[in-house]
Amino acid sequence: MSDVNFSARAYCKIMLHAAKYPHLAVNGLLLGAKGSDQKVVDVVPLFHQCLHVTPMAEIALIQVEAKAAQQGLHILGYYAAAENFYDNHLEKAPGARLADKIAENVSGS
Repeated sequence: MSDVNFSARAYCKIMLHAAKYPHLAVNGLLLGAKGSDQKVVDVVPLFHQCLHVTPMAEIALIQVEAKAAQQGLHILGYYAAAENFYDNHLEKAPGARLADKIAENVSGS
């Protein structure tokens, strides 16, 4: 397993996304500099409430990838937080398919 480092900005955006919607599941994309050694420098919050929206997720991936490329970044990965603290099993993560899609479309993610 590799070590992943988060910038303060990226970490705060994830925490604030979850804090803004404590009663809902949230997810988003992790962005890092091209050629960096797994340093997450920014985050793009995607959805809350309904995380199983495949068409919207695919459009979001395309848009985020294009915008990130303009800034010299690329998609490193995906984050998800369940609405229930005790519902933290990977099997229940709604974004497993989205994470797989990121892995197949973005090399090195």
